[in-house]
Amino acid sequence: MIWFYCGIFFSALWYMQSKVRILGHPIHPMLVPFPIAFFTSTLACAIVYISTKNVFWFKIEFIANCAGVVMAIAAVLPGAVDWLVIPMEQEAKVTGMKHMLANAVSVALFGANAGVSYSYYNDPNPPYQYGVLLSSFGFLLMLYAGYMGWKMVQTHHVGVDISSKEDVPQIGSTAPNTNVFEAGRNAEH
Repeated sequence: MIWFYCGIFFSALWYMQSKVRILGHPIHPMLVPFPIAFFTSTLACAIVYISTKNVFWFKIEFIANCAGVVMAIAAVLPGAVDWLVIPMEQEAKVTGMKHMLANAVSVALFGANAGVSYSYYNDPNPPYQYGVLLSSFGFLLMLYAGYMGWKMVQTHHVGVDISSKEDVPQIGSTAPNTNVFEAGRNAEH
């Protein structure tokens, strides 16, 4: 029995697959689009509120902001577990730390924005400077964190199931359907 658990542990370190999964699919990348969409909506609503001075957009900004913070916190838990199993000597560990820190600061900025917005929620003319500044900086950090997260997948293959039985073409080879496309393309010219 102990060999079974040791085998799982060492294979986890070797393959760096996601450890928190549902039906074999990693949960962290499933949750990440939600805070991205909510935080993008927060910034967009802040810009619309500046343009129109319509309090409706301020309230939508606040709701999207709160939803983004909640979903970001939900995405952190499986992401942190996945980061913990990356071996220390791997470059992916450093990239993951950058991803995590940028996201933490981004969520803190959006959280601060939600706190400030909450204090003005019932005002007839809430100030707009805080929302735009905090959302803009949070959004830029979120973009950087997204770049680092994608680098973890694309470059370091974190969370990728490399034991999959899928027939993946080798570098320099052609995919099975490439000839059909090329033949059709050459016939047109």
